Amino acid sequence: MSKHPFVNLWFFLGFSVSLLATDTYIGWSIHLAVVMGLALLNRSIIPTIMKRIKPFIFYFPIMLIFYIGFSLLLTDSSIGHITNEAFFGLIKLTLMVGAMMICLESTPSQDMVTMARSMWVKMNRPWRWVEDCFLFLGMTLRFYPTFQSNWTAVMHSRQSLGISTDDSRLAKVKMAAKDMPGMLIHQLRRSGDVATAMALRGYGNICPRGVTHPIPFGRFQVFQIGVITLGYWIYHQYAPF
Repeated sequence: MSKHPFVNLWFFLGFSVSLLATDTYIGWSIHLAVVMGLALLNRSIIPTIMKRIKPFIFYFPIMLIFYIGFSLLLTDSSIGHITNEAFFGLIKLTLMVGAMMICLESTPSQDMVTMARSMWVKMNRPWRWVEDCFLFLGMTLRFYPTFQSNWTAVMHSRQSLGISTDDSRLAKVKMAAKDMPGMLIHQLRRSGDVATAMALRGYGNICPRGVTHPIPFGRFQVFQIGVITLGYWIYHQYAPF
């Protein structure tokens, strides 16, 4: 994988498209080998990926059961054909989710925004709405982790104090309806303070804004993207399966 966020994203998007276009077990085995190789190269983030992928591991088999059941009721296809198609779809979804989890964990979202802003500065277009979109993304990526950590702290504190002993989904929904509005208002006030500070510093007077630590995007990155695209094209054109 490349250390450049856009090249990295291009590789994983190409991998997902390539996986969708593959319809043989041999091709899926090759994609599985690629995912396993990427997992070995990123061993440090595997525990985090496993935590994030658990809901999908629980959801996919349930979806598989529903798909087979409705297909048997609504179509004339045989159980073998339906099971084969469902299993193929399950393989595709699992590999795609695993690959994109590696992409998201290995490439910080803030780097993607910085890279996009760096490319936008080179274009030198005085479009204020684009700057507003970048600001919205930056503020979201800045405050969402803080909100998430605060919510986790509230949950842990209630459990440690023995205030909440009911772990049912309905009890969690009620607690969220009670505590979350105040936390959201606090984050909105913080974002308002940041917006006021940015306005005082002259936000919007110069478009496009500069980037403090720009991420370069030049001929070498274009060459890498070309090599990745060519590799996927050759694979699907000349692979003997």
